[in-house]
Amino acid sequence: MILEPPYADTAPPAPDSTPLEGRITVDVALVGAGFSGTIAALMLARRGVSVALIEAQEVGHGGSGRNHGQCIPVFGYLDEAVLPPEGFALLRDSGRLVFDTIADLGIACEPVQKGWLNAAHDAAGLDRARAAHAKYARLGKAGDFLGPDEVTELSGISGYVGGWVHRDGGHVNPLAYVRGLAGAAQAAGAALHVRSPLTGLERGREGWLLRTPGGEIAARKVGLTVNAYADAAIPARLRQSLVHMRSYAMASEPLTEAQRAEVLPGGVNFSDTRRDPMFFRIDGSGRIITGGLVELRRGRITAPTVAQAGRRLAGLYPALQGLGFTHHWSGTVGVSAKQRPAIFELGPDLWALAGYSGRGVPTTAALGRALAATLVDREEGARLWPHDAPTRIPGGTLIGFGVQSLRGPWNKLRDRLGRGASAAKERTTP
Repeated sequence: MILEPPYADTAPPAPDSTPLEGRITVDVALVGAGFSGTIAALMLARRGVSVALIEAQEVGHGGSGRNHGQCIPVFGYLDEAVLPPEGFALLRDSGRLVFDTIADLGIACEPVQKGWLNAAHDAAGLDRARAAHAKYARLGKAGDFLGPDEVTELSGISGYVGGWVHRDGGHVNPLAYVRGLAGAAQAAGAALHVRSPLTGLERGREGWLLRTPGGEIAARKVGLTVNAYADAAIPARLRQSLVHMRSYAMASEPLTEAQRAEVLPGGVNFSDTRRDPMFFRIDGSGRIITGGLVELRRGRITAPTVAQAGRRLAGLYPALQGLGFTHHWSGTVGVSAKQRPAIFELGPDLWALAGYSGRGVPTTAALGRALAATLVDREEGARLWPHDAPTRIPGGTLIGFGVQSLRGPWNKLRDRLGRGASAAKERTTP
C-alpha cells in the first residue's frame, strides 16, 4: 500500500523554483504555496503588486496536494444575510470559477465538470436533498429535481429515491491544479521560493521582516496562507483559531473497461444523504477516489479501512466485488470557530486565510481572490469577505480528536436507527 496520493503520477512537473537566498523587498509576502497562496499571488501580480510566495516544502505539499480532488460548491454559510453581496456572489459562483480559471490558464489537471450528484437514500434524506436543491435551484445552480431512474442513469446505482445535481461541481487532479496555479503566478511576475520555511516574523517601523534559513523578505504586508499546516513560526493566535482534524483518502486500482462502464457513467461526483455518507469520484486514470474523516480505526488503520470501503462500494456496484486499493493517505483539515473560511486580521498589515472545512477547492478560488483584494485595500477586501479577529478555541485539539473519532460511529448509528424507523413505518403503513 502506497501512503501517498497517486496525483504525482500524472501531474505535470511543478514550476522551477529554488530556496530563497539573500534579501528581497516586495509589497506583499505570502507564506504557503497551496491553492489560496498561489491564487492570491497570481491576483496580486496581475495587479502590478510585487509579491513573493514562500513554501516550506514543495508546491502543494500540504492539503492542496492531498485532498480528494472534488469541487463541491455547496456551503452551509452561503447566506445573503451574513455575507456581503459581492462575497455572496463570489462564493455562489466559486465552482464555475475553478473550472473557468483552469480553462483560461490552460492548466493540465484532468478537469471534469459534469456536476456533483447528491442522491437521497431514504425519505428523510429525500427531504434534506429537496431542501438543498431548492436553495441552489433558486441560485441557478441546479436543474429539476431527479427521480429514481434519473439518479440510476447518472450514477449506475439503483435503489436511491431521488436526488439533484449541482451544475458547477466536478473534480480535478488537485496537485496538478495547484502546480498550474503556481506556474501562472510565477509567469505573472510573482517570486516563488520552495524549500524556504518561515523561521521568523517581525514587525518593524516600515513593515514586516520574514526570515527563512537562507534569506529574508522585507514586505509592507504579509498574508499567511498555510491553513491547517502552520508550525511554530506562525503566530499562535492563528494556530489556536482553528480546530484541526485528520482526513483520509484512498485510491483504488484502475477499473477495468467493464467496471468503468457501470460506475458513475454520467461522469459526476457522487455523494448520498446518509449521515455517514459514501462519496467518491473517478480520476483520469480510472481509479476510485474516496475517503472521510479519520476515526479510531477507519482511516487510521489501512486493513479495516480498505475492507469497509470495498464492502460499501460492492454493495452499490456488484461488479466491484474484490476491488483492490493501492493508495491510502491522510491530511489535515482546518475548521474555524464560525465553521466558514476566515480572513483573520492578526496585526497591522498582517492577514491570514484559513478554515476551509473540507471544501478547499471551491472556497480558495473565491477566498484567494478576497485575500488578494484585502492585501491591496482592506475596504475592497471587506466587500468580498468579512474580516474576522482571531478567536482562540479552547481545547481545540481535544475537540478535533473527539469529533473525528466519534462523528463516524455516531453517524453510522443514526443511519441504522433511521433504517429501523423507515422499516417500521413501512410495516404500519396501510
